[in-house]
Amino acid sequence: MLTDWSFWFSIITAVVAIIALVQTRQQIKLSNKQHLFDKRTEYYLVAMGLIQLYRNNCSRYTFEKDEPAFAIDLEFKWLTNNVYLEEISSAIENPLNAPEHKEFLIKLEDLKNIATKIEFVFFGKASIILSNFVLRYQELLFSVYQYQILLNNMEKASQGKTLEEAQRTVGEKEHRKNLKEAFENMKQADIRLKEEKVEEKIKKQIKL
Repeated sequence: MLTDWSFWFSIITAVVAIIALVQTRQQIKLSNKQHLFDKRTEYYLVAMGLIQLYRNNCSRYTFEKDEPAFAIDLEFKWLTNNVYLEEISSAIENPLNAPEHKEFLIKLEDLKNIATKIEFVFFGKASIILSNFVLRYQELLFSVYQYQILLNNMEKASQGKTLEEAQRTVGEKEHRKNLKEAFENMKQADIRLKEEKVEEKIKKQIKL
C-alpha cells in the first residue's frame, strides 16, 4: 500500500512539475513578447518624430543661391525641435563647447544605435529603409553642426578679407557641397519611406 502511495505521489509531483514548467515557459514567452512590443514602440516613436520634423521643415532647406548658408543654425533648431532632441538644440549656438558638445555626441550615438536596433526588432525591407532614414538624419545633424563650426572659423578668418577670400581660406564651398549632399540623402531616404509605405508596414508589425 505504501508503495502505491509512493508511486502516485511521484506521478502527481511529476505532473505538477510539468504544469509549472509549461506555465513558466508561457510567462517567459509573454514577457519576451511584451519586451519586443515595448522596444518596437520606443524606436517607432523616435523614428516617427524624426520623420515629422523633417517633413514639416523640408521646404526650408534650399541651396538655390551660390552663397554660404548663414542661417544653418536656424535649420538645426528646426531639425531638433521635438522632445527627443530638444536637449541638443542649443549645441549649435556654441559648437565645441564642452557640456553641449558632449550631449550632442551622445545623442548622435543614440540615434546611430537606434538605427541599428530597428533592423533587429523589425523585419523585412521596411526595417532597412526606416533604419536608413534614422541614420541619414543622424548624419544630417552632424553635417549641419560641422558646417556651423566652419562658419564660425570663416568669421574669424574674414578680418581684412573679402567674403570670397574668407570662403577659400576655410574651404567653405566644399563643405557646403557636403552639406547639400546630406540634405539630398535625407530627401531620398524620405522618398523611399513613402514609396514603400514603410510607416504603415512598421505599424502593422507593432500590432503583431
